[in-house]
Amino acid sequence: MKSIFSRPIAALTVAVVALLSLSSVSAADVSGYLVGYGENAHPRELSHQTRVLLSGGQYSSMITKDGKFTFTNVPQGTYLLEVQSPQYTYPTIKVTLGEKEVKANLVSLGYDWSNNDNPLQLPLTLIPRAPTTYFIPREGFKISSLFANPMMLMMGASVLMLFVLPKLMANMDPEAMEEMQGMQEDMQMPSFEMPDISATLAKFSTGGASSSSSSPQAASGKKRQ
Repeated sequence: MKSIFSRPIAALTVAVVALLSLSSVSAADVSGYLVGYGENAHPRELSHQTRVLLSGGQYSSMITKDGKFTFTNVPQGTYLLEVQSPQYTYPTIKVTLGEKEVKANLVSLGYDWSNNDNPLQLPLTLIPRAPTTYFIPREGFKISSLFANPMMLMMGASVLMLFVLPKLMANMDPEAMEEMQGMQEDMQMPSFEMPDISATLAKFSTGGASSSSSSPQAASGKKRQ
């Protein structure tokens, strides 16, 4: 009777041990620290919204007060480690989990995924490259910007002519002065006299009606004569 129950228990124990051994081989932990920006920066200055991601969010980890992050039971493979921070821009890391060891390499622009240069020590210590900028700083006032404005250039030319033109005309020959004045008079537009609107309306309302009514009477008088 004991042998009947002991065999399934032994088989179950062997299966559990095998699963545990497989899980210990095929999974590993990835940990590291985030550092603030500057010489005297403290991890507590990091935003609580800072997160560390593996492979675009397949695995996610928040940071503790001392800036530590940990990924537990990560299967074997190659992952891209990124830091999402509203304050700083951190480097991107390639993490390779093997059967016996964990490797980390720095990823740069134009990086070949099969390249294993720029190795990093574990646990990782990530230092931000620069603060994150969201807005373009507004340019301050510059005197040179005034000369780039067309309206300011036209105003400056008008003021210059206002002071320079009288001096030029004072030193001009009288004959040339008369000739220029004649040209200015020729260039002037002819002045048209505006009609008197009130007189025109009165003519149309009264005078025009009386003249039209008296004209048939005058014509009939001429016929009688």
